Amino acid sequence: MKVLHFGAGNIGRGFIGKIILYSGFDLIFADINQNIIDALNYYKKYKIKLVGYNYEKIINIDNFSAINLNDPNILNIISDVNLITTSIGASSLDKIASILAKGIILRIKLKSTTPLNIIACENKIQASSYLRTIVFKKIPLKYYKYFDQYIGFIDCSIDTIIPSICSFEKNKLSLIAENFQEWIVDKNQFKGIIPNIIDMTISDNLRSFIDRKILTLNTGHAITAYLGWIRQYKTIYESIKDHNIKSIVKGAMKESGLTLIKKYKFDKKIHFSYINKILIRFENYVLLDKVERIARNPVQKLSQNERLIKPLLLAKKYNFPYCNLIKGIAAALHYKNENDSESVKISNLIKTLGIKKTLFEISNLQMDSYEMNLIISEYLLINKIFSKKSPIKFNID
Repeated sequence: MKVLHFGAGNIGRGFIGKIILYSGFDLIFADINQNIIDALNYYKKYKIKLVGYNYEKIINIDNFSAINLNDPNILNIISDVNLITTSIGASSLDKIASILAKGIILRIKLKSTTPLNIIACENKIQASSYLRTIVFKKIPLKYYKYFDQYIGFIDCSIDTIIPSICSFEKNKLSLIAENFQEWIVDKNQFKGIIPNIIDMTISDNLRSFIDRKILTLNTGHAITAYLGWIRQYKTIYESIKDHNIKSIVKGAMKESGLTLIKKYKFDKKIHFSYINKILIRFENYVLLDKVERIARNPVQKLSQNERLIKPLLLAKKYNFPYCNLIKGIAAALHYKNENDSESVKISNLIKTLGIKKTLFEISNLQMDSYEMNLIISEYLLINKIFSKKSPIKFNID
C-alpha cells in the first residue's frame, strides 16, 4: 500500500509517518520546505527518542522518500496512492486543496477505481470534513459521482506532544517525541477497505473523542502557554511548574470536563483521572516544549468552535462554573509575538476596535453578555498588572 503524507514536520516524522512505516506501507513525505525534503532524501533515515514517565526508547525510521509539494510529479503520486494523510497545520489545508483536486481529477482521467482515503491529522475539529468541502468546490460537476463513490475524507483525533527541540542526534531530522500517541479515526467515512494501520483506533463514536481531546488536552495546553507567556516562561514545563498557572489550568480542564461528562455521559472519575495524566505529561521535563509553539495561531484558538470559547459556551449552557476558562481566554488576548501574525492581528484589532469588538469579531461572543464582561475584566486586570511592571499573580477562585 502506498501512502502520501503532507507535512514532514514534527508530527509528520515523529507520529503519523512513524506509524505508517511501522505498519509496513510505502511512504512518501511531501513538504513545502525544500531543505527538509533534501535532508530526507539525503539521509534516508532518522531516529526518534520516545520519552515518558520513567521511559525512554530510541527507534529507527527509514524506507521512505520525499517530494516538494509544488513538484508537478506530486499529481502522479496522488493519482496512484491508496491513502493520503496530513499534518501541515489546520491553517494550511486551503493551500493543498488545489493540489489534491488536480490529483483526483488525474486519477479520474486514468479511470482508477481504487478508493482513495484522505485523513487530515490536524488540531482542528473535523479537519478532514473541512478539507473535503474545499476540495469538492474545485472538482468539476461531471466528476461529482466519482468523487462521492471513491474519495473518502476521514475525520480523526490525534493526541501526542512532540516539541521542536532535538538534542541527541547530529541528524537534524531526528527528534524527541512523547511515547503517548493516540490516533482515532471515524470508521464510517472510509471508502473501500479500512487500511490495517497499527496504533490507529477505529471508532463509530469519534465526536466524543475529538471533543475529549480538543476540550481537555488542547484547552489545558493553550492556557498553560498563554499564562506562561505572560510570566515570560520559555517552556510548557516551566509554566506548569508555576503553582498559580497549574491551578488555573487544572481548574479550566475540570470546568471543561464537567461539560463533557454531561454531554457524553463520561465517567467523572475516569475523566478527571485523564486530566491528571495530562498534567503529568505537561510536567515532562525531557520534552521542553516551547510556549510559543503551543500559543501560536491564537485567532484559530479563540474561534467559537475551538478549545477556549467552546468549553466556555458549554459551561454556560449547562450552568457550570467557568472562571478559570475566563482567565485563560483573557490571557490569550494578551499574547503578542512578532513572529506570530495572528497574535499581531489581535493586538492591532484591540488598538483599533477595542477589546470587546475584537473578541466579538474573533469569537462571536455576544457583545454585552455576562461572560464577555468577565473576560474584559480579567483582561484589564492583567493590563493593570503590566502597567505597574510588578510580578504577575493570578487570583484563584
